[in-house]
Amino acid sequence: MTLSNTTLSIVIPTYKRPDALRRAIASVRDERVDGLDIEIVIADNDPAGSAKETAAELTDTYEVPVIYTHVPEPGVSNARNGALEIATGRYILFLDDDMEALAPWAQSMIDAANRFDAALVFGPVKAVMPEAGNPVYEYMQPLFSRKFSQEDGLIDRGIGSGNCLIDRENLTLPCPPFNPELNKTGGEDDHLFRQLEHQGVRIAWTNAAKTYEHVPAHRANLSYVWRRNFAFGQAPTQESADLGWRGIPGILKWMFVGLAQIVIYGTLLALSKLRRKPDAVRYWGRLAQAFGKVIWTERVSPKFYGI
Repeated sequence: MTLSNTTLSIVIPTYKRPDALRRAIASVRDERVDGLDIEIVIADNDPAGSAKETAAELTDTYEVPVIYTHVPEPGVSNARNGALEIATGRYILFLDDDMEALAPWAQSMIDAANRFDAALVFGPVKAVMPEAGNPVYEYMQPLFSRKFSQEDGLIDRGIGSGNCLIDRENLTLPCPPFNPELNKTGGEDDHLFRQLEHQGVRIAWTNAAKTYEHVPAHRANLSYVWRRNFAFGQAPTQESADLGWRGIPGILKWMFVGLAQIVIYGTLLALSKLRRKPDAVRYWGRLAQAFGKVIWTERVSPKFYGI
């Protein structure tokens, strides 16, 4: 496909979330970027094609082109790859279907890419919990959020596809870009970013491109928090393992770090639970990450897709 240097494609993969999809698309319908046309690409990963009707409604009412593609084989990598196949823009902006962008989101991402000559740009994600005023949710909320304790500028690593800009002109995407072997477990974005980092691409962070992630009630519980953070913890050890023999020092390093963190966060969790404090959920998440560093093999990786 010939890419358009004057087009930015906002890509929204979706899986059986019609109301969330409408909210996500509504949040970007008025986005404008100086010198660029915008298109919205919906990649429907429901085998039944449940998002087709929603896409048709929006195509008739939105000034911005809404492009629908059906990717019937379930898998988070499949959905993202299917969207990239039909997106015409040089610039790709990823927004998950449970997210919401705050204007001027797209312009802020492009401004950061130009300012730092970056091929990848990332921005913050603030979790919106299902119930306001719940003290447990208040401590759980950071575990679902993404923030960076620095000003806008270059960073070393990619950190998640939700609220991410990719400049396809300034990097070489693998084929396929997202690894289908990670369809069920996730981590397909980290796998891609590690490959792009090896190309030496410039990566930027901007605080100006703000988004929300709406956390449904069925995810706002200790079981899901454990599985999510366990998977996060597995990532650095798995990345070392992918290097083969060269990765053995990294495996040992991260397993040692995980063991030390198990002692630290296990103690803090026990003390917090004894005091019956709601901040125990924070240490629960950190403890899960610690165990993930130690128990890192893919066969015990949690399966998230479709949840």
